[in-house]
Amino acid sequence: MAVRALEFYSGIGGLHCALSRSNVEGTVVRAFDWDQAACRVYSANHGLDVVDVASLAAADLTKLEAPLWLLSPSCQPYTVLNPLAKGAEDPRAKSFIRLMEDVLPELVELGRQPRYMLVENVAGFETSSTRLRLLATLRALGYAVVELLITPLQFGIPNSRLRYYLLAKASPLTFAGVGGQEDRIWRHIPGHGTDWTDPRTQFEEETVDAASAELREYLDEDTGAEPLPHAIPDKVLEKWGRLFDIVLPSARRTCCFTRAIAEFHRYLADRTKRPRDGVI
Repeated sequence: MAVRALEFYSGIGGLHCALSRSNVEGTVVRAFDWDQAACRVYSANHGLDVVDVASLAAADLTKLEAPLWLLSPSCQPYTVLNPLAKGAEDPRAKSFIRLMEDVLPELVELGRQPRYMLVENVAGFETSSTRLRLLATLRALGYAVVELLITPLQFGIPNSRLRYYLLAKASPLTFAGVGGQEDRIWRHIPGHGTDWTDPRTQFEEETVDAASAELREYLDEDTGAEPLPHAIPDKVLEKWGRLFDIVLPSARRTCCFTRAIAEFHRYLADRTKRPRDGVI
């Protein structure tokens, strides 16, 4: 029987896509977000209308019968690329805190809480006060928790994107392989492998990259279409190309588009001396 899931801060549907491609037989039955452009893309991709997350109440969730919550709250309040990040004081963090500290406890009182949760965010969330509040709430409500900082490079995928993950299970469920280290932030999946360290700080980049597949394995075949549908105009490359993460099909490491956008905003901010409000 397929597990029913709710997707919070659904964006364009990244976690929806991950669930559909995983070994878990599951389906997203409702999605929640606040960004209208993302909501339109999500609906086009997955055929679900997206509900406003800002005004959610426990009563809105009790009838959905979804034991799995997938959550990817806004990362802008926590990213280390934004020196002006405000953490829990950022307005974009408020609805997630309310969902965890107000809505979830009410669902527990009603006996309608989720059995499983996955929270995904940017590296940097692990040092935030929001994370401390989240942990305190989950443990007070009887959830077992595992935290991880992992990157696709650990799994042979040529993309450098360190991310924070929190997994939670409602009591009496527990996690195997944790061994009394509930307060640890794991750099690998417990019971599988060893801790990962950023090769850029360990001078081992060649070794780690060699374990990754080449980028060409993830590229669509060239259709021969002219002009290329996703080509960047020459005038943009000439002006901003040095800020892009330009790689070859043989590359074994790439950076995500958001990192390139962050560097672009950083460059503009340095030129204009204005706050980097748009850093992602």
